[in-house]
Amino acid sequence: MAATEAPSNEQVYKVPLKVLVDRSLNKVVFAEARKDFVDVLLSFLALPLGTIARLVAMESNIPPVKLGSLSSLYESVSNLEEEHLWTPTCKEMLLHPRSSMESYYQHLKLNIDDTQPTKYFLCENLECSRKYGESLLSIFNNQRCSCGKLMNRIVYPENITLENGFVNETATFIICDDLSVLPNVLVTSLNLLEKLGIKDMDAIEEQTVDISKREVVDLLKLSLISKSPLTDFIFEKKPRVDDLNPTNESWFEKGEESSDEGRRIVVRALVKKSNKKFMFAGAEEDFADFLFSFLTLPLGGVLHMLEGNSSLGCIDELHKSISELSPDRCLRSQRLKEELANPKCALQFAFSGQILPIVEVSLPVYYCHTFTDGKINNLVVSTSTRPIYYGYDRSIQLKILDRKSSIVDLRIGKGFAKGPSTFMVTDDLVVSPMSAISAVSYLRSQVPLSDLEERVISVGVKEGLAILKASLNSTSALSNVLQQFTKITELEN
Repeated sequence: MAATEAPSNEQVYKVPLKVLVDRSLNKVVFAEARKDFVDVLLSFLALPLGTIARLVAMESNIPPVKLGSLSSLYESVSNLEEEHLWTPTCKEMLLHPRSSMESYYQHLKLNIDDTQPTKYFLCENLECSRKYGESLLSIFNNQRCSCGKLMNRIVYPENITLENGFVNETATFIICDDLSVLPNVLVTSLNLLEKLGIKDMDAIEEQTVDISKREVVDLLKLSLISKSPLTDFIFEKKPRVDDLNPTNESWFEKGEESSDEGRRIVVRALVKKSNKKFMFAGAEEDFADFLFSFLTLPLGGVLHMLEGNSSLGCIDELHKSISELSPDRCLRSQRLKEELANPKCALQFAFSGQILPIVEVSLPVYYCHTFTDGKINNLVVSTSTRPIYYGYDRSIQLKILDRKSSIVDLRIGKGFAKGPSTFMVTDDLVVSPMSAISAVSYLRSQVPLSDLEERVISVGVKEGLAILKASLNSTSALSNVLQQFTKITELEN
């Protein structure tokens, strides 16, 4: 993935951050932060993994970061020809996935998500509903209406409000070196000093650093790869990447064994006999969809599925903080607290074949109201069956057009990869159309053919979660999980 520049308008707004440091150890004790900084820190949890993979590949004050196998997965989607996806919209969805919580952080002063916010579109021909008996609403531009015309007339539904971040206006917080977010009370700071074993108070001093969007990208990168991101950020240290135990066998093996109940995906894989290393898989579109869906999953939702055990830098600590923050004094509501702890997929980014336990948000039922003043442009879209104005001609319930539909294909809930197709999936989750010549060339440079065996892998929820977790912190995501699959059967010669 080619590195690009981090958001360039960081000079527009900077947030001062007070930091207490131990000069004798060149270490951050803790920081004291207000709403602007804490809002953007919590917004990390609402970002889809594809957005994070794109942001950490940007140039900022520290070099670009590879996010396990997700970075190579993202790049392979970028290189994938649109003919292998249902529509061009699918590719845009995967490379620039939306967040279900965009309304909370869209207008933050330090918002680093450059994804275009959700917009709403009607058919360019508003009279088509009279002829075809239905009116469609799209959240993607230039899809085809049932009448065949483009849906490119932008509308602004009533009753849509943008929230003012995640935390209360006057709340202040203590940010630990591991990005734990705590209420700013005296006893908390004293307990931290005691916990850190601070004895020489003369070595403690206060600093103020200015945080811009560029520095926020730095912190996002460090939060994924460092156990002490604030110290590494303030003192410009090179992060020390610890042994993060990517597959975490104790987590994987706990609980009941996977059963045959529920949907499973079957994959045929080539493995080295000598060391059981995964070479590549020949997979149908359902497995490609499963991997593509990683890019659309919100980070907080992934952490919820992994029970807060992602082994990613300090992200687990940030996520854990949500449970300790009061919905009355710290966060804006109990509902927001629950959403932030387990964000859903954005509307129309999930699909019916998903094996992971995550759902998408639902859209209210919208109605289009046209008027009798002779102006076809005079319309209102709202959640009410009757507009608040007088003089309406009629109210029509709008049907949501599926994001991967076209005039000739209105099947709802299918995935991203166009089928029937076969894809080649490498150990680091590069997905490409299957080619016998490319496969042979790849194997010839990697391993003798006599050292290969074919296996059948059955992937259910448990195995899927293990692949998802390995994809976050390993460039050998499938090898790291392969030997732990409960459903592996060697093919008979």
